[in-house]
Amino acid sequence: MDTSLYVTLSHRVAVNRELEIVANNLANMNTTAFKAERMMFDEALRKAGASDEISFVIDRASYTDYQSGPVIRTQNQFDIAVNGEGWLSVQTPDGVQYTRDGRLVVSPNGELTALDGSPVLGEGGAPIAIPIEEIGEVAIGQDGSITAGEIQIGRIEVFQFENEQDLVRQENARYAAPGENAAPAEDASIIQGAIEGSNVNPIFEVTRLIELSRSYENASRAASDMHDQKKDAINRLGDNRS
Repeated sequence: MDTSLYVTLSHRVAVNRELEIVANNLANMNTTAFKAERMMFDEALRKAGASDEISFVIDRASYTDYQSGPVIRTQNQFDIAVNGEGWLSVQTPDGVQYTRDGRLVVSPNGELTALDGSPVLGEGGAPIAIPIEEIGEVAIGQDGSITAGEIQIGRIEVFQFENEQDLVRQENARYAAPGENAAPAEDASIIQGAIEGSNVNPIFEVTRLIELSRSYENASRAASDMHDQKKDAINRLGDNRS
């Protein structure tokens, strides 16, 4: 059994999948707190005859690179960056989700929210009320405590997970945690007046994009050459029989 076309096809399918991931990484190189996605490849062995084994390439899975992005200073009093392994929690229509996007605002009804209006959760999973018109400037401490003068008006809770790879990517640089128990982060801290940038390295991603494009072209060329060889062999066989 000739499996050469199947081998090149498996290669092209796997490369095409990684091309999509690299392109998505590049599209989010300026997205606040975005985490790059990576591919895991594996070898699959299949019997092609009585004893021969053929090696196919498969895209086993993708995973998220949770390395921290750069800290970008904004001087906005409600912008925060999480330093270390930790996550902010927000209440969404789909339940509690987690993010490192610390671009926060005060809603018209006085709640601390994300840019899309999702409430940021504090201690006990409750929204945080910020009566900004009454208190003016606020300070956010490294432990997430929000104070006006010497009065503490709330505290932003920061969480951590035993296995971050179990988090499920959602929209807006957020993650769901089905079946995962969020615990208070022990080694994380809050930086006020800053946000975390994307951890995408554009030079690495562009280089990878070029490599993958060439690899896909080579696999396509090899498949075309094999097709032409078979076509030529069939034509010669027909000429010999006539």
